[in-house]
Amino acid sequence: MDEVDLYSELGAVRSQLVEVLSLEAAGVLQQLCSLLNAEEQEEVNRAADRKGRVSLIVDLFRDKDTGTCRQFIETVCMICNGLPMQLETRLMSAAGDGNPNETPPTEYPSSAQDDPSHPFQEIPRRRPATESVPATETKHPRIDFAEKYKSSMMKMLLLRYEKIPEDPLKRGTLDKTFISIVKKNVTKLRERIDRTRDEPCVSQDSEDGTGTMVKISDLLEPSTTSDSRVIVLLGKAGTGKTMLMHSICHQWAKGTFSQLQFTFLFEFRQLNLVKRKLTLRQLLFNFFLLPEEEQDVVFEFISSNTRGVCLIFDGYDEFLGKFSPARSDICRDPLKPLSVAELFSGLYTGSILKGCTLLVTCRPKDVLDLPLSAVDRVGEVLGFDHRRVEEYALHFFRDSHYKEQAVAYLMDNRNILNMCYVPALCFISCVCLDDLLSTGSSRPLLPSTMTQFYMNMLTAFLRKKEAISSSVATEPLLLQKYRQEINGLCHLAMKGLEKSNIVFYTRDVPESVMRFASENGFLTAFEVKKEDGTKDLGCAFAHLTMQEFFAALHLVTSNSITESQLKKKFNLKSKWISRNDPKSVFTDMFHIFVSGLSSRECTQFLSRLARHDLPWVEKRQKVILEILKKLAASNLTGPKIIELCHCTYETQDLELAKLIGASLRYELRNFRLTPVDMIALVFVMNTGGLSVCLDIAGCSMERDCLEVLASCKTIDTLIFRSRKYNDRFAEALSAVLPKIGSLKRFEFVGGHITELGATKLAVAIPHCHHLEEINFNDNFLTDEGISEIANSFPNMKNLYKMTLDNNAATVDGTLSLVKAMSTCSNIEEIRVLGTKTAEVIFTRGSGILPDSSSGEATRCSLNRKLSLVKCSITSQHVGKLCEILQRCSGLSEVDLSGNDLQDDGCKVLIDCLPKLNISKQIILSNNHVSVKGLCSLSHSLNVCPNVVEVEVRHKSPKTAVIRFAGSSAGGTSDSDAKGGDSGGNTLKQNLKVSKKLRLTSCNIQPRHLEKLFQTVKLCSDLEVLDLSDNALGDQGLARLVKHLPGLQGIRVINVSNNQVTMDSILCLAGSLCTCKNICEVDMSSGGGKNLFIKFQRSPVSGAPRTCSEEHKNGQRFSKRFSLRESDINARNMDRLCRRLMQCEGLAELDFSDSVLDDKSIEKLLSHLPQLQPLKLLNISNSRISTDGALLLVQSLLHCERVRAVELRPKGEAFIKFVKIKADQATCKLNEYNLDKKNIEKLSWILEQCSHLSEVDLGTEEKSLIRFIQGEERIGAVRSILQGDGPSVSERVKAGPCAAVPRHISLKECSFGLEHLVKLAGILERSPNLVTLDLSYNTLEKEGLPALQNALANLKSLRSLLIRNNGMTFEAVVDLVRELNSCPDVLTVRIEEPWIQSEGAVGLVSTCIRLNSNIMEIRVHKNTVHITMENPNLPTTGNTDSAVHRDLGSRASVYAGSPVRLISLIHCGLQDHNLPLLAFLGKHCLQLQELDLSHSSIGSTGAVTLSQILPSLGRLKKLSLESTQTTAYEMVQLAAGLSRCLSLESLNLSHNKIGDAGATAVADLLPGMSRLRQINISRCSTVSSTGGLVVVQALCKCTALEEINLDALQLDPRGITCLAEALSSMTSAKKLILSEVNTSAEGGVYLVDSLKGCTRIEELDLGNNQIGDKGALKLVQHIPGWKNLRKISLSQNSIGDASGRKLADALSNCRLIEEICLANNSIGDEAAVKLADVLPIITHLKVLSLQANRITPHGGSKLAQMLPTCKQLEEISLSQNTMGREGAIHLADALPRMKSLKRLDLKLINISDNDSIHLAACLGHCPTIEEVNLSWNNIGDDAALKIAEILPRMNRLKGLDLECNNITELGVKKLAERLWNCSAVKVLRLWKNQIPKEVAQALQDKDSRLNFSSI
Repeated sequence: MDEVDLYSELGAVRSQLVEVLSLEAAGVLQQLCSLLNAEEQEEVNRAADRKGRVSLIVDLFRDKDTGTCRQFIETVCMICNGLPMQLETRLMSAAGDGNPNETPPTEYPSSAQDDPSHPFQEIPRRRPATESVPATETKHPRIDFAEKYKSSMMKMLLLRYEKIPEDPLKRGTLDKTFISIVKKNVTKLRERIDRTRDEPCVSQDSEDGTGTMVKISDLLEPSTTSDSRVIVLLGKAGTGKTMLMHSICHQWAKGTFSQLQFTFLFEFRQLNLVKRKLTLRQLLFNFFLLPEEEQDVVFEFISSNTRGVCLIFDGYDEFLGKFSPARSDICRDPLKPLSVAELFSGLYTGSILKGCTLLVTCRPKDVLDLPLSAVDRVGEVLGFDHRRVEEYALHFFRDSHYKEQAVAYLMDNRNILNMCYVPALCFISCVCLDDLLSTGSSRPLLPSTMTQFYMNMLTAFLRKKEAISSSVATEPLLLQKYRQEINGLCHLAMKGLEKSNIVFYTRDVPESVMRFASENGFLTAFEVKKEDGTKDLGCAFAHLTMQEFFAALHLVTSNSITESQLKKKFNLKSKWISRNDPKSVFTDMFHIFVSGLSSRECTQFLSRLARHDLPWVEKRQKVILEILKKLAASNLTGPKIIELCHCTYETQDLELAKLIGASLRYELRNFRLTPVDMIALVFVMNTGGLSVCLDIAGCSMERDCLEVLASCKTIDTLIFRSRKYNDRFAEALSAVLPKIGSLKRFEFVGGHITELGATKLAVAIPHCHHLEEINFNDNFLTDEGISEIANSFPNMKNLYKMTLDNNAATVDGTLSLVKAMSTCSNIEEIRVLGTKTAEVIFTRGSGILPDSSSGEATRCSLNRKLSLVKCSITSQHVGKLCEILQRCSGLSEVDLSGNDLQDDGCKVLIDCLPKLNISKQIILSNNHVSVKGLCSLSHSLNVCPNVVEVEVRHKSPKTAVIRFAGSSAGGTSDSDAKGGDSGGNTLKQNLKVSKKLRLTSCNIQPRHLEKLFQTVKLCSDLEVLDLSDNALGDQGLARLVKHLPGLQGIRVINVSNNQVTMDSILCLAGSLCTCKNICEVDMSSGGGKNLFIKFQRSPVSGAPRTCSEEHKNGQRFSKRFSLRESDINARNMDRLCRRLMQCEGLAELDFSDSVLDDKSIEKLLSHLPQLQPLKLLNISNSRISTDGALLLVQSLLHCERVRAVELRPKGEAFIKFVKIKADQATCKLNEYNLDKKNIEKLSWILEQCSHLSEVDLGTEEKSLIRFIQGEERIGAVRSILQGDGPSVSERVKAGPCAAVPRHISLKECSFGLEHLVKLAGILERSPNLVTLDLSYNTLEKEGLPALQNALANLKSLRSLLIRNNGMTFEAVVDLVRELNSCPDVLTVRIEEPWIQSEGAVGLVSTCIRLNSNIMEIRVHKNTVHITMENPNLPTTGNTDSAVHRDLGSRASVYAGSPVRLISLIHCGLQDHNLPLLAFLGKHCLQLQELDLSHSSIGSTGAVTLSQILPSLGRLKKLSLESTQTTAYEMVQLAAGLSRCLSLESLNLSHNKIGDAGATAVADLLPGMSRLRQINISRCSTVSSTGGLVVVQALCKCTALEEINLDALQLDPRGITCLAEALSSMTSAKKLILSEVNTSAEGGVYLVDSLKGCTRIEELDLGNNQIGDKGALKLVQHIPGWKNLRKISLSQNSIGDASGRKLADALSNCRLIEEICLANNSIGDEAAVKLADVLPIITHLKVLSLQANRITPHGGSKLAQMLPTCKQLEEISLSQNTMGREGAIHLADALPRMKSLKRLDLKLINISDNDSIHLAACLGHCPTIEEVNLSWNNIGDDAALKIAEILPRMNRLKGLDLECNNITELGVKKLAERLWNCSAVKVLRLWKNQIPKEVAQALQDKDSRLNFSSI
């Protein structure tokens, strides 16, 4: 070769040569480098990396002379171990192969061998390059032997494949393959494999959508990024993986894959036969092809040229071993014998034969065992598609005269065509079709299941071999002829599966079976290489599925298989659980075939094969079906669902399919779906009959899968979620969607559709006529895509909701949605939140929207809303937006908050307002509007007549709202509720529109007021002006007061939080006097916080009244001055009172929550007589000393108009006045610790007050003893108790009242004998005493008779309370005896610690015997309640009372006591105490109610009760709740209950009556004709069997009104029976059925049975899995339940859409009081609808929505409407993401909720700042008792606010602040203010940031502080 050719050739192979040399040992590189000079070597050493050095070496030799270059090439060829043969041949040819020794190679420098720091030094990879190469190991001989071996391999393979005769059945060759391969994303597959590696039975599929179709040659291309050459090829059974591997070998042998020097094929099914350890050399040579000569040389060549070696391991799923990580010793000694598993693992990880190409095939589920970190490429064999099926069929029938007919039949039959997508099934389908067509049939009928195909295949194979027609060789004849051989083959198949054998030695197969199977194509024989290298003859089934089919036949037909063995072997659950069990890895199709053999179509076939009659076969088939039915109740995931559907489809049993179809949850995740899978799935769904939700996420599927979906008639919801679902997928789906006629909800989320896919779908979805909801969240829709979808809106009349969250739209796309609102009449609401949220809400069936020119009628026609929040709308977009809005009729709300309108954009909008038709409000919050821009917003009140309110708040949470005349918010707001007038807020026709301007937290200063008031004065209809939280100060307030006369029509001015001082307070007090129309000035904290100025309105026009109007009408309105939470010193009090003395009509003066020292009180008292109009002085919760309190009591003497003085240091305190002079007065001085001096002073005051009628000293009544003891006080006390003062006597004579009632309460006193005698004397002279309370006193025993005597003679006494006074049993009995002569109705309550168990029973029995007036006696814990009635009293119209008195009057007829109620609850009653109640049967024959709940009656008690009950003929109600009654005791009780024929109510709840007890109760029920109430709840030991017996009995009790079966165990049969019972109970009023059902189907059935319960008042279906289907059933029933008051549906998996419909239905229940929807999946949609419904259900008291999915949007809407429920007492919104927005709206609503008692806001995700406003508003809830704010982010700021308002919450009992961020600062302030809150029982502070020592110290001071989790 000439010089040019040498250099050009070296340049051509340069990159490949550099790649090869980079992998060589350091010694090799050093030897090449030694050919260079010293300067060049130094240059090489300076190179940065190894590859750079190699590149430089090659380039340097390319610049050398020809001889040196040739020497370089020859050296490379001689010493390089990994030089590919092709490259070596090209290099040697270029260098001149005939002269290899022209230039001898250079010796290695010794330094390169020994110096570890040398840059080229490296551990040898195969063989040290520095070793001398013997002459016998030169490269050329190695190449020659390797070439010979390669040639032998190719010849062997060609001979093997070309000698194989074509199977007449298969009619195919290796050259004609029809397999499609898709390349996978390895990285994503690795990540998902790692996530699912520990999950059993997970079928794998790629989550990415980047799979591309490739050729096998593409997969085998050398890797350019890594040394790894591991290729994994996945494929389901029957897709042709094995055929493809043989095809690769065949093609390689023909020279196709030239990059591969050697290709070895190993089948795991044959390697399973290898038991001993092998070396790699033995594996390659003994089990593939043994070299004819020089094995060592050939193996060395293979080891040195690994990049040209390809090893194929086929069928890893069939491998009995398991991948095991390679050990380190394998790397050191690659020739060490290893097991097959270790060899494979070493090859896989590159520890052995590194650099070779390893191709592994397996099924998708088995890839979990392989570490994909070593994998270079992953492919998947897809099988056939529509085109491939047709190609295969044409090839199969190529020689048949009916080819066209056969192909047309396959392609036209959809079910058959879908099965043909699996190549193995396609082959069998063709065989069966060929068999049918060969008989001349023009319309062949192929089977519909895979099992039946294999059955037909069996007879078809036999007929083909016989070469006779099917008319002659019928199935019965063929089975009869070959039965023995077939059974032998079946036995062989089962034996192989049990032992995990796929390959059999022919010597182990009976000769007749072998001959039969091989001749008919069932078994294939082949050569098997043994461990020692010898050969043997083996065989295997033609396909693994064929082995599984014959094994299934054996299982069903063999006499050796019992039914129990059949159940054990056919166990899908154990298969799913034992994924790694080697005995189950070969049974993918086995269970499907067994299921298919249970089909009726197979019965005759099995009977003939088994030689048994039909009943024998049917019995075994029934066993299989029963096993499958049990799986219906299992909670299955994707692959298991598909496998169960396959099994069900194979059975073709409609009953089974219906059961399973109604039970499954169709959620399919991340595995490949085939058309065959979809056929089975659709079959089950259709047969199930129920509407289903099909949720497919990340599952790869072909277009044909979607086409199968079109045949499903039950899909209610269809969901696709995965990035792999792109525009092409959307296009295919668009052709299918209109065909799914039942589709109501469609979701395409997390996909990859753009405007192209959106266009296709937008065309399709209008043809889905029942579609209600569409979700396109998280895609790549741009403005064009959004526009395309929006254009389709007018054609979707049933659509309710469209969601487009997280797409790629800009402002233009958003405006296209708004534009659709102007053209589409059924759009109700559009919500857009940046790019995160985009929702369109529709109304169904709405007509054409009226034209906007129609005025008011148009505005009221719809309640449409538009929310465009954080959409980047600027002033440039406002004009276009307004143009669109002008065409949108019926708008009620537009939300533009969070944009960037600024002042200019707002001005444009304000100018357009008159042209817009908006009925409620425009929200402009967070739009960067300055203080200057406020004037523009305020000017809207003048520009647009319909604007009624402008509200702006610049402080967080920032707000800017313009409200219109149609807004309910226009009448009342939080400020009004807090500060005053709650008057009318309804706009009436023909009246002026009242307007409001609220500019809060806007930093308005005095200099801004002039311009602002220019706008204000122009608005004559302005009623509310809110300037709170600004910077006006005293100067600004003075300017405002000057403007007051010019404000016409104003009602309220709010200037709170404006940094004013006492000067402003005096200024306002003066304005109250001078400005005649001001009716109230309300301030707190010295005016620094709340400051309201309120005006009196005219009752006609709403304008403020003038003085002339007042005088003309002869009326004066009252005025009020309030200065709360202030520290008022004497000087300021004097100045203030002097101003107020000039105020005409001042009726109320409020100093509550203030600090008043004694001097201030003296000043106040000095001015009281001059405050003539005053009616009330309020000093509640004020800090007043004891002396100050006594000063206030003196007002009784100093001011004759004082009617009542009521004082306490904490709580309500006041002085009330009358107009002229009080006839009588009362004095209440509670909770003051009066010492002796104070008592003397108080006594003196009371003696001076001659008109005093009542004195109450509360719990500090030790002072009253001094009155009793002191003779000088006896007159005063008598006057107080008897009311015989002169003024009272005059009133008794003159007034219509007969007497004035009196109440005495004596607590914590120590009464001696003398005291009790005197007290008795006083009581005897107190004829008007009604109530006497003696609690916690010490009563001298000897003085009790006198007291008892006095009490017995008190004819007016109605209530006697005696608690913990140390009275003994005898003393109580004596008292009850003395009270026998009860004149009317007397209630006695006695509490003593000994009233327990025996003492309680003894007291009850004794009292009943001694007092014949006792009608009711109850014992609860340590307290006995006794009600006594005089039976001779005349009736008062009360029917029930009249009956009882009538019964009492006829005592002669009924012997014994007239007692009608006895109750012993929670009093420690034991079974041995029950005999004491034996008297009931003799003395209490009038007893109607007996309650022994929460006791332990035991067997003795049960016997006693069973004996007593028959005597109680009038007993109507019996309660034995939680009495520890067992089954045995219940049976005993039943004997007595059977004779209680008058019983109307029976309570046996919370007992352990068991099934025997349940049966005893069930036997009783039909005989109790009067029974109306039954409670068997929480009977834990009653099984589903016992539950069934009970509900069967209830079927006969159709008159029941109340049923409580809470937590009664019921199986599906029990639920069915209960539903039947309920359907006939038309009188039912109360049904408690929580936790009785566990299945979705049962829940729906249960709900459906309630249709006829039209009288229902209370319904509890909590935790019953009714789901959306059950909820929708309820929606149908609820409108007919007009009396419904309570409904609980908690824990029922109710979704948002169903929740919305429920809320809508509840609007028909106008009497509803309680709604519980907790622990569901209700979201904003339902919350918004519920908000719309709240104003209708005005009786609502309890609303529970905790643990749902309500976000700030839904929470805000709900909160705004809560105040419309005036009776609402309890709200729970815990565990919802209310967030800041929701908390703000809820806070604003709280002051208007006047009945609220309990508020639960646990875990609602609110911050400390958000909580401040919420806490402030809580202070305006007068009735609140319990508040839960735990598990939020509340810090010290909110805690300080809570501490501030605590004293105002007079009724608060519990506050929960657990798990927040409160520190020591906040908790100390809370503890300080808690001292003023006597009603609070507990304040929970666990898990806050409080040191333990601080917490302990605080808790020691006040035990109500709870820092623990208990």
